[in-house]
Amino acid sequence: MGRKGDPGELPPLSSLSASYQKFIGPRGFVAPLAGKTFLDRWGGKTAGQLIARFQETVDDPYFKFENMSDETTVDITAYVLQMNGAKAGSQPLTRSTGVIVNSITR
Repeated sequence: MGRKGDPGELPPLSSLSASYQKFIGPRGFVAPLAGKTFLDRWGGKTAGQLIARFQETVDDPYFKFENMSDETTVDITAYVLQMNGAKAGSQPLTRSTGVIVNSITR
């Protein structure tokens, strides 16, 4: 559900790795990957754009995942879409998938 950056929010920022703290930044905010806020931000975009965002995050210098493959980012995207109400489709999910997120999550 992300982080709001509220005082006392758990887990405490100080308990996270230095690279994750730097990735989160001083506001302590992390956007949620499920629910209304997520769908407001990503609902009008394609599933392929969401995959691309996860793949770009893998290359973030402050939050680099070791050995994360493109297949893993597709799996993460599928899970996020599922948590937002999407059902599995008949076509493979790829970076070129043009389906609009809101059309499969509502």
